[in-house]
Amino acid sequence: MAVLAGLLVWLYAPTLSRLVGQWWHDPNFSHGFFVPVFSGFVVWQERGRLRLIPQRPSWSGLLVLAFALGMLVIGQMGAELFLARFSLLLSLAGLIVLFWGWTLFRALLFPWAFLLLMIPIPAILFNQLTFPLQLLTSRVAAGVLSVLGVPILREGNVMYLSSGKPLEVAEACSGIHSLLSLFTLAIIYGYLLENRRWVRWLMVFAAIPIAIAANNLRIIGTGLLVQYWDPDKAEGYYHASWGLITFGISLVMLYALHAVICKLWPEPVKSRQTSAAGPEQISERESGRTTGKIEPISALAPHLGARSGFAPRFVLAILLMASVATFLQAHTRGEVFPARLGLKTFPDRLGNWSGYDLPLDDEVLAVLGPGDFLLRLYQNEVDSQPEVGLFIAYFSSQRAGDTIHSPQNCLPGAGWSPVELSRITLDLPGYKPFPANRYIVAKGDARQLVVYWFWAHDRGVASEYWAKFYLVKDSIEMNRSDGALLRFTTPMFPGESAEAAQARILPLARGVAPLLDDYIPR
Repeated sequence: MAVLAGLLVWLYAPTLSRLVGQWWHDPNFSHGFFVPVFSGFVVWQERGRLRLIPQRPSWSGLLVLAFALGMLVIGQMGAELFLARFSLLLSLAGLIVLFWGWTLFRALLFPWAFLLLMIPIPAILFNQLTFPLQLLTSRVAAGVLSVLGVPILREGNVMYLSSGKPLEVAEACSGIHSLLSLFTLAIIYGYLLENRRWVRWLMVFAAIPIAIAANNLRIIGTGLLVQYWDPDKAEGYYHASWGLITFGISLVMLYALHAVICKLWPEPVKSRQTSAAGPEQISERESGRTTGKIEPISALAPHLGARSGFAPRFVLAILLMASVATFLQAHTRGEVFPARLGLKTFPDRLGNWSGYDLPLDDEVLAVLGPGDFLLRLYQNEVDSQPEVGLFIAYFSSQRAGDTIHSPQNCLPGAGWSPVELSRITLDLPGYKPFPANRYIVAKGDARQLVVYWFWAHDRGVASEYWAKFYLVKDSIEMNRSDGALLRFTTPMFPGESAEAAQARILPLARGVAPLLDDYIPR
């Protein structure tokens, strides 16, 4: 067992170090430190019952282990952190089944499944959850503030008060932080203080509206402080302290819900007596024993199953894990970073087009993550058509989990409401035709056409899911995880069709295409 544990550490050391680092630096997932501790506590509490379960080792556990290690290879070589982290749980499941059997694994299912909460949500899903929560929070907060007599104008997740101070419902204020932490805490609370299964499930699901409601109180409270006290109170110490206050309110609401349930539907006396019993007593009742004590493990030897197959299971598991560890050590080093030009050197004159750069502030850069970015407006000097905006985001590596943000998330967060989304086919000089997104957004009376696609290694795709698939594929085959997003935007005249606005963008896109290989390597 010590050898197997050592191999697991060798296999998953890079994965675990990144995971712990994310718990430490990302407040959205700081609850991850408590998850394995609680799972271990549950196993310790159930140790009496677990000792009585007959051992029936199953060779199917070796298949589970092989599948888990294959997932680890794809996750580490393919720049997919979630797969690598989830494979650790599957490896634990495979080893349990291989050496102890499915019966024991079923008994450990709850603490094993609870470990899922220590793994951060994949970035592609996290972004899609965060932005709708931001918009929901801003809508509710704006409505309540209006009822309270606070003049307010909302554009997406940005609210403007009469003081002129904009309040942005940022990612941290979306409620996802409180939701994940409260969801985890609700499970722990229910396990420790409640025995009725339906109450436990109710408290877990109630964590979702409780977290959203408490976070709305945070935004409303901040708006009232800004309106009636000091606009600067939306930042700094007061803003940071609201996070702790919000979580405290969530805890009080969760406790109040449980108190109401216990008042309206008291727990039966028999259930309380069962909960007060120790794990050994519970195990005895469940196993039908009436001796008042647990027999020594040696007395149960006839029921533990044959141990004659331990040696071959051990040898095969060791060989499989050691082979994968050696393979990963040899193939996951030295990621390839092709030579390229920085986007700052991208020409500001392209034929009849002349452009000027727009700065990206620190908050936007923090959301985008480590990469190379260009935001520029181009004007066609031949005619008086509206300007066309060009945004390029290039990431030299996406293995650390920093992925490209889809405009379908970012633009609604900036106040633009989606109107229409469709797929078009672009035929740019020097490249095969490829799909792109045509996205119409509106803010008030203004409309804007957005044409964007994901670009990597001479390949353009419209779907961010296909972009993720090719990221994994290219990372394994080429040891490269670089990629980019190209986005063209232009304002639309009243009554102008999408085709007409698109015809204004395409000439600039054709001028940009021949230069892409210098800045986004094939």
